[in-house]
Amino acid sequence: MNFRALLVSALTLASLSAAPVAAQSLTGTWEIASETQRGPQTMTFVLSQEGMALTGTVTLAMGGRRGGGGGGAQTLEISDGMVHGDEFSFGFTMTFGDNSITQSFSGTFEGDSMQGNIEGGRGGGRPFTGTRGG
Repeated sequence: MNFRALLVSALTLASLSAAPVAAQSLTGTWEIASETQRGPQTMTFVLSQEGMALTGTVTLAMGGRRGGGGGGAQTLEISDGMVHGDEFSFGFTMTFGDNSITQSFSGTFEGDSMQGNIEGGRGGGRPFTGTRGG
């Protein structure tokens, strides 16, 4: 192999390795699972990422009140959503009459999988996992 062919090959490899990798995005519908004191809990995140900003909703099934009544799905807007590389964070606030509970989510994602921790509410922090649906 002559010097010129070697130089062209080296430059081609260097340009390919320096090519920017497409940034990951959290945009999509995610099915989330976590364990609570009352057993398994599932949620659905519908997220939209633009740059480092993250917006969307969280839908969760709410248990009924003692003595019957209440319950059903509740959809809440997320707040303070941010993405930095493969890390993300956001929160939401649930309101029950005069009471409210704020939960904060933080974690990492790769492709169609995420994992992280939920803070706030009863029982302190707890882990969650999630997968993006089609």
